[in-house]
Amino acid sequence: MKMKRRSFLKAGAATAAAAAIPFKLSISDFKEAAENEDMKRIATTCNGCASMCGIYAYMKNGRLWRVEGHPVHLKSKGRLCARGHGMAADLYGKGRVPGPMKKVAEGEFEPISWEQAFKEIGEKLTKINEEHSGNSFLWLEHGVRGKRYADPLLDRIGSSNYITHYSTCFSSKTNAWQQMVGGMLNGDHANAKYMIFEGRNFAGGIIPNGMNQITKAKENGAKIVVIDPKYSEIAKIADDWIPIRPGSDLALRLAMAQVMISENLYDKAFVKKYVDGFEEYWHENKDKTPEWAEELTGIPADKIREISREFAANAPEAFIEPGWHGLHCHYINSTQTAQMGVILNALAGNFYKRGGLMPSANVDFGEYLHKDIVETEKGPRADGAGVEGEYMTVEPGRGISQTVPDMIADGKIKSVFIYHFNPLRTAPDPEYQKKIKEAELVVSIPVDWNETSVFTADYILPESYYLERTEVPTAVSGHISHDYPQISIRQQVADPLHDTKPLIDIMRGVTKAMGYNALYDFTVEDEMKAMLEPVGVSPEQLKEAGTVELQTSSVKPEFPVNMQGKPALGTYTGKIQFSAELFRIDGKKGIPTWIPPKVEPDRSKADQFRLIHGKQPYHSHHVTSNNPHLVKITEKYNGTAMWMNSERAEKLGIKDGDQVTIASDLATKSIPVKVTELIHPECVWISSAYGGFSDKLQTSYNLGVNYNDFIPAMVEPYSGTTMSQEVVVTVSKGGEA
Repeated sequence: MKMKRRSFLKAGAATAAAAAIPFKLSISDFKEAAENEDMKRIATTCNGCASMCGIYAYMKNGRLWRVEGHPVHLKSKGRLCARGHGMAADLYGKGRVPGPMKKVAEGEFEPISWEQAFKEIGEKLTKINEEHSGNSFLWLEHGVRGKRYADPLLDRIGSSNYITHYSTCFSSKTNAWQQMVGGMLNGDHANAKYMIFEGRNFAGGIIPNGMNQITKAKENGAKIVVIDPKYSEIAKIADDWIPIRPGSDLALRLAMAQVMISENLYDKAFVKKYVDGFEEYWHENKDKTPEWAEELTGIPADKIREISREFAANAPEAFIEPGWHGLHCHYINSTQTAQMGVILNALAGNFYKRGGLMPSANVDFGEYLHKDIVETEKGPRADGAGVEGEYMTVEPGRGISQTVPDMIADGKIKSVFIYHFNPLRTAPDPEYQKKIKEAELVVSIPVDWNETSVFTADYILPESYYLERTEVPTAVSGHISHDYPQISIRQQVADPLHDTKPLIDIMRGVTKAMGYNALYDFTVEDEMKAMLEPVGVSPEQLKEAGTVELQTSSVKPEFPVNMQGKPALGTYTGKIQFSAELFRIDGKKGIPTWIPPKVEPDRSKADQFRLIHGKQPYHSHHVTSNNPHLVKITEKYNGTAMWMNSERAEKLGIKDGDQVTIASDLATKSIPVKVTELIHPECVWISSAYGGFSDKLQTSYNLGVNYNDFIPAMVEPYSGTTMSQEVVVTVSKGGEA
């Protein structure tokens, strides 16, 4: 029986209503009883992706009935994407870990009590720290939401090893912007006249209100240019789609800057007042003409001049979207590509301008003062991030996540806590990532039976689902511009279905078993009260509203200046720095200039391609692939198929729908193919969502292929990223279906 998307959540609620009605009722009576139950609406935030859109959860009889977008929250504005609906349903999903688990054999676990888990983990971790020092402990997580509860333990035992997943995502971008600007800015999509989305698929990595602003701007006359090897979802609303040769975006951006400078199209007054290093940049790159870039990018020189002139003509109400994942972990030149994003936007003079780039409105939260403030001196980072002589230019606050097995093999790391991160599916080379299990103690804190938990963990300590827990307030910021600061809260809407705990309770249990009785001697409510005290909003008000917009301050279109009227960005000079000084100090080039991709397919060989990947609007990388409702959308749109250019496919005798074999030096896989003109001929594309191999997750098990199977664990030297599109594969007709 097929169900409408808005209906599938209702089925679970109707089941709960059965307990309240007589047994001998017809289905229609059963449905009526469920429908007539009182509905309770609770504001919280989504967990469909990192955007954490505001939502309302509707509850009946203690069961989730439906979810909808919060009307105030900047990211949702009353809307919710497919992922948000699907992730909510996973509250009742079959893949959840039902309680604490202990490994008894390879891939096999037995249930244990929380008391036993805390005792055994606490004792083992204490022994490891005594024998090898606290700096042998590593905290590894997706994002930074666990950091506030990782930090007390890291500080107490003396570990500097906090690492996020960001080296698999966007570290090149944040590194470049931090060095050159002092922080990130966002596109003011609503007021723009000209927007370039290069490797940035706003309709794939969907933010509902972001896409709403973009489409409204288009209706008001804005021009949208999409530069991407693949015809992505956002290309469908673009005025111009330019299929660039993958790995050559840096060349395009260098040529665009050459046009703007050589033709005097850039904002000279802005550059003179707010930019440092312009002359050095121009000296290095004045020869990077459109004709030079045409050979590298495959884009005609006249087209490069056209978009450069249009970009300049519409400035400052024009921008190159700073992006998120986009181009920013793919190539050996990704950091320089991100640097050129800063430079082109600065040449347009669009910083702190309406329709250009604007900051996010900020919130000054209060701070909860911890009682146990004993800290132990920390040793050097195991990944070498920020360490002189190793990876000095890599942001130490983010680290290098893909080389954890090497840190373990080298004896630097003896124990690992992995929080809501699945490197066996979202980092390169799963067989290499499985070596995480060689640490003396591996503790995974997930929600579901993900591959990393099953194949590396000694203990699994499941966290309560996002709809079953309350978290501290967060500032709503990033991705899209907004004048007034917002704060939102994730709060519990349902009782835990399983024997799970929120992260703070898990950390309290482990550390008490280690003898640190006061390390987490506080509650989320204590933290919330302290954080909100200077904001002027009570915890009760925030819980009721879910999202609150503050009118106490607003972002203004003004470049930051100090008391003397001089530029005051958080950089060495206070200006936008075309040279990243930390790169120069480390002996690297501070100014971006051309660096070719690390690998290239041999264009004389019909079966060689660069493998590229990207998002789909109904999945959040791999985390949603066990959701049966979202997989129905996958089936409808043939989402597991690999895209191949039709001309190249014809040469190989491959037709649309054929099964093909794709191979690199690491792996050989079989996959169905989508033959299309809507992809650059030198590459093939697969989604980042699939390739599950945990047999405890039945829907995602053996569903599709994952790009990480084909790439080795590499480290880009400037920002530490994975270079996840620096891989050449061969494709041949035939393979197992």
